[in-house]
Amino acid sequence: MSPAKSQAFGRTHHLLLSAYARRWREIYLAMFTVYLDDSGTDPNQQIANASALIIPAARLNLLESEWKRLKAKYRFSEFHTAVMVARNPKSDFANLKDREHENLFRHVLEICMKYGIFSISFTIKKSDYDEVVPCELRQYMGKHHYTWAVKRVLAHLLNWQKKHPNCPLEYVFSWMGEKRKNPRRAEIEDAVDQAEADSPGKFSNWSFRRPIEIPGLQCVDLMAWSTYQYGLFAYNKGESLHPFASVAWKTFMKHNGGRWGYFTWITRDNLERWVDKAIELRRKVKQ
Repeated sequence: MSPAKSQAFGRTHHLLLSAYARRWREIYLAMFTVYLDDSGTDPNQQIANASALIIPAARLNLLESEWKRLKAKYRFSEFHTAVMVARNPKSDFANLKDREHENLFRHVLEICMKYGIFSISFTIKKSDYDEVVPCELRQYMGKHHYTWAVKRVLAHLLNWQKKHPNCPLEYVFSWMGEKRKNPRRAEIEDAVDQAEADSPGKFSNWSFRRPIEIPGLQCVDLMAWSTYQYGLFAYNKGESLHPFASVAWKTFMKHNGGRWGYFTWITRDNLERWVDKAIELRRKVKQ
């Protein structure tokens, strides 16, 4: 890919040929981009979350222009929700005044609503997964908790595509390091390849990109953080919900009459039923 094309891809993300030639057999014009991010992949965290935000291709240039103005106004180089909320002393957000702090969060939340047409989020409690899912199923469901959540998101994105058959998608995952150095990323790539094998042409166009380059990934980061926080609240009875997460959750639920997103927190009972069905299905396949 020439430097000019590389720069253009960095701006529009999915209007030109991908460098991943093995996945794109011809020029692929995506009408929508799906930005995917995680929260809770640290082994010390209680839950894992995978979130996706769908943005029309026709809106990307407008999103980038508004994002540039937002960065200039609040003087930051990259929006990372956990860092911003904590006002990390080593970050661009350290010196935000209280009003600026809240306004920035609300502004990014508004941008998510303005440009995203649909969102999906799956959250799972890691201890439930470890205790309920047998080892023989994990090679199919995912060794890592985040992989299981990603697979559920991909399944719902397939349902979305069936309802919008003439709307090809590109999938942009938040950067997870080099594949050869990160087994979590390798497992995600295998999951997407398997989804493509099961549904040819539906998951052929994907890549991992650095969030600093792409506003859509910084937007879905807010979604992943917010739904992760609500997951902690849902799983741990009596735990208070972070005020910013409360604002986000109420906004998600009201937007587009409550039909803007699909947000799921998997209970232990639901996971057990899901595992039973998976075991039964595998038994029938072997017969």
